Amino acid sequence: MNINVENIERENKKKNVIVSNVPEPSAHLSGEARKTKDIDYLCHELDMDREEIVQCFRTGKLHKDSTGAIKPRPIVVVFKKEEIANFWHNDKRGFKSNTHWVNPDLCRADREAQFFLRQERRKRRQQLEEKKNKEKDPIN
Repeated sequence: MNINVENIERENKKKNVIVSNVPEPSAHLSGEARKTKDIDYLCHELDMDREEIVQCFRTGKLHKDSTGAIKPRPIVVVFKKEEIANFWHNDKRGFKSNTHWVNPDLCRADREAQFFLRQERRKRRQQLEEKKNKEKDPIN
C-alpha cells in the first residue's frame, strides 16, 4: 500500500476506537434504531459521553457460532475530538470492562505490524519457556 494512502487512512482514523464484544441489537429493529441502541449501550456500560460521539457503526458480516448464536460484530465509534479518542487510545488502551474491549482503529499496515509483533512476542515467550524447562530437567 502506498505510504501516502496509509498516512491519510491513519489521519482519518485518529478520532475512532473499536469496541468489541457488544451484544447485537435485535434484528427486527431498523438501522437507525440499532445504532441508537448501540450508542445507549456504550454510554451505559462504558461511560462514553453521548455528546462526544459523532457516529458508530458495526463492521463485518453477521456470523453464528457453533451453537447458532450470533457473534457480535465490532463497533467503530467516531468521536468529535481527537482528544477523546486519545483518552481511549492511551489511557484506556485495551480497556476491558467485563467482556468489552476498546482498542484504537488501526490502518491495515499498523494492524499487520501489531500482528507481527504479537507473533514475535509469542515466539520469544515459547523459547524462554522451553529454555526454563530444559534447565529444570537436566536429563534432556
